[in-house]
Amino acid sequence: MLLFLSFPAAVFAAPANVDGRAQLVFSTVKSSVLQIRTLLKGSQSQNSIGSGFNVSEDGLVITNYHVVSSYALEPEIYEMAYVASNGERGMLTLLAIDVLHDLALLQRKASNLPYLHFNTGRAARGEKLFSLGNPNDLGMVIVEGVNNGLREQSFYDSIHFTGAINPGMSGGPVVNRAGELVGVNVATMGESRGFLVPAQFAKALLEQRHKKSLDPAEFQAEITRQLIQHSTTLMERLMRRNPLPVQYDAGYAVPDAADPYMHCWANESTDAKLFFNVRSNSCQGKSDVYVGQDINVGSVLFESLLYQSDKLDSLRFWRLVQRVYDRQDESSYDIQRKHFTQYECSDSVIDLNGMPAKAALCMRAYRKFPGLYDFSLRLVSLRENKRALITKLKLSGVTYEDGMRMVRHFMGALKWKG
Repeated sequence: MLLFLSFPAAVFAAPANVDGRAQLVFSTVKSSVLQIRTLLKGSQSQNSIGSGFNVSEDGLVITNYHVVSSYALEPEIYEMAYVASNGERGMLTLLAIDVLHDLALLQRKASNLPYLHFNTGRAARGEKLFSLGNPNDLGMVIVEGVNNGLREQSFYDSIHFTGAINPGMSGGPVVNRAGELVGVNVATMGESRGFLVPAQFAKALLEQRHKKSLDPAEFQAEITRQLIQHSTTLMERLMRRNPLPVQYDAGYAVPDAADPYMHCWANESTDAKLFFNVRSNSCQGKSDVYVGQDINVGSVLFESLLYQSDKLDSLRFWRLVQRVYDRQDESSYDIQRKHFTQYECSDSVIDLNGMPAKAALCMRAYRKFPGLYDFSLRLVSLRENKRALITKLKLSGVTYEDGMRMVRHFMGALKWKG
């Protein structure tokens, strides 16, 4: 599981017991690093904290989008502030966002704080790097780690960093021995497995300062535009292979991984007490984009469940299958009504490439991001008395056109080859 490194609601101090190189990098870079705070307007209570760093002499700052996402989504409720290592404090303005690479460009008041320079080359695999940030609001630290190159099978480029970066260090810089920016802290899987946004994306966002800055009223429209771009890119990758690749199980063809970024897992339950056997296969893509608390878009799930029984009679078997088929994952509306409309579903019996099946297609809309939807498709085969295939397709945060294209693409791969 990936954990973002901002710390939900300081004094800066140099860490002890570091080697000479780390100590030199820390003393050189620390004055460029800031703590970024999202505050509740009117109370100064912290909603979240993370890290950031100066990238220009006129007060431009880079951090992660997810560090300031509460403000980007609800600027009428929150505001942003910073604390520098010398104790300087001030308010921040959001200028630009890159939701897909989890970056944000901020503006602070101009002062004499130093700023970081970008590494002009590419860090070598195995090169020692240094991550800085403010973990758990404990003060600024430096963490030594190793560059393991770009993360394999990642939807967007990220650097695999072997080093113990922790919550609160989100948005902090990762530099080489010369103190040049190589990446930006973004997420961790624990056990010294961290991930960085490559510096090239931060540099591209910085170059947007020459364009018109966003007004707070424009944040949601810009986020929507970028998420629609993600939807288009996602569907292009999923539909490169036409038809979808499939795997066969007991005569049924079911969709398999459509792209190298997708991973599939299989399992079989053979507990005799259940009076039935179920084989499952699930393929999921690492394409999620964090938008805000309880909102991640761009996920894709293919799932198949093959139920068989030689102990249950046909009536009891199909009651079992019906319960599984009817078990909806769209039941948390009361919790999520702030972000989504209620699911609307349609059911029908269809001929699926020569295989009779029952299908249910459900959709819900995003309240703040017009034009984006979640899709949930469920199908169950109706061919045999004591064997049934249940398949599912789940998509989050895609356009209606992209979602329907993927539904047709998915259904076109389902076949009976018995």
